[in-house]
Amino acid sequence: MLETRSLPPGITRKTLAGLVKEVDGREAVLRAMVHRFEQRYGSLEKLDARLERGQGSEHPDWEDSIEWRNAVEILRRAQTMRSLFEWLQGLTKQLPSS
Repeated sequence: MLETRSLPPGITRKTLAGLVKEVDGREAVLRAMVHRFEQRYGSLEKLDARLERGQGSEHPDWEDSIEWRNAVEILRRAQTMRSLFEWLQGLTKQLPSS
């Protein structure tokens, strides 16, 4: 069981709220990137299949594939971070006001 004695030095409830807000903004940017690629190519799988058949161009299709894949991975990590920060916020409700 995790003890909730106090937050680490320099971390406050306000800090956690700011981190959640920052991650939300990052997620919005990444979702917009993914949406732009989806509009252009349909799906990452379709783009990859086209590139494997030699139907894509190096510029910009290969770069878009790499950027899209990176955006999906970073979005997944950002969602994990947001979940962790929100979980920590829930724990801080048990702490005395600081």
